[in-house]
Amino acid sequence: MREFSVIVATLWAAGAAFAGLGDVVASWFSPGDVPCAVARSNDVLFIYCNDPMGAMVYRMTPDTGSVYGSFYAMEGKNTRGLAYAWGDHLWQGKAYVSPYYVYDTDAGSGSLYRSFSQAVPCYGLAPLATGDGGLGTTALFMSDSLTSTIYQLTLGGSVQRSFKLPRQMFDIAYDWRSKLIWGGQNDPYVYGCTTTGSLAASFPVPAQMPYGYAYHGQYLYVVTHMTRRIWKVHCPIINVGIGPSSMGRVKAIFK
Repeated sequence: MREFSVIVATLWAAGAAFAGLGDVVASWFSPGDVPCAVARSNDVLFIYCNDPMGAMVYRMTPDTGSVYGSFYAMEGKNTRGLAYAWGDHLWQGKAYVSPYYVYDTDAGSGSLYRSFSQAVPCYGLAPLATGDGGLGTTALFMSDSLTSTIYQLTLGGSVQRSFKLPRQMFDIAYDWRSKLIWGGQNDPYVYGCTTTGSLAASFPVPAQMPYGYAYHGQYLYVVTHMTRRIWKVHCPIINVGIGPSSMGRVKAIFK
């Protein structure tokens, strides 16, 4: 069992087996070099890799990590952030070189539906969804790791609001069950923050430099940059708002 911290939070779920936040379920090697972002539909795991020979988005089976398709990333090596929304919409962001954009693309082919310019670089994206696989996506969370800021965007590209984070986050994931944003950058920990920017939980990653994150079915998919691996880890429900004086080691019970 991993050691980790839970701040102003408790964990709960139904079932018979014990598992802890961040416990590894499975892992696979990345299909390309320099994996930077990941997204998950109900049937497909998407991973963006900044390959020396071409920046690609790979389509993989979520349970085995097998690759069965790929397409070029919309902005090549400047692509950052992936988010899947219901209806086969794969959102891709652009960082590093202005003008900055967020792209709505076809999740099967990568072809462009529409794009929106942004005032700040997009280093990470996550759907503000009400269910797994981007179900009920009403907005997008976009991270600017340079300023540790999260922007909430409409699906038309307008900024609804923004808030600061206590930690830098590169790519991000939205946990719709616990209503937390997960992420991190150049740090051996993954952090979970509320949608107002408060730190709620953290856990150590299996390897250094986690860059990409996606949430599905009470699991997080974490991409580690240097080791070129995709880790599937437990992410049980976290009830934010209950503040015990000391949590120490915490276990969650769930299937």
